[in-house]
Amino acid sequence: MAHKYAQIERERRWLLATLPDSLQNSQDYQRIEDRYITGTPLRLRRMTDATGQITARKLTQKYQAADQTAYATTITNFYLDEVSYALLETLPAQILVKKRYTLADGRFQFSIDQFNGPLNGLILAEIEQPDMHSLMQVPHPTFAQREVTEDPRFTGGALVHLTAVQCQQLLQKILSN
Repeated sequence: MAHKYAQIERERRWLLATLPDSLQNSQDYQRIEDRYITGTPLRLRRMTDATGQITARKLTQKYQAADQTAYATTITNFYLDEVSYALLETLPAQILVKKRYTLADGRFQFSIDQFNGPLNGLILAEIEQPDMHSLMQVPHPTFAQREVTEDPRFTGGALVHLTAVQCQQLLQKILSN
């Protein structure tokens, strides 16, 4: 069902074995805390820069409609003030924390997510494009191991449920193939 304020997000994702060398000691990142609200398709996100300054608070609904492929999802964002965020933060949720870096590879700009907590060791690259043709023209990044766009285990909504052991088993299985 399409909604008036919803947009289509077109993206691809890749699994990395390690954080690219140019990012190893970088302090140019956003820390993202995602709270997947239990029993709903809603995600509460807080973004802070490397100094701890909050740069965004938002409530997001992201889902894949029946007619969408793994490369497209429907997304609606609602930006929040501090009071609204604090109230929604009290809802039961599963939490996912990561650092997001930006990295250029050729003429393309990728977001590199280095996960923390139970997902420590997981590093994903993603890129968004305005249309499917442009998205499919993005070459496999030189720093990536394998594309995981079509693997539902690598969506935030699935990753947030993994334990540390399950995450390591998944990484070993995928990276060894």
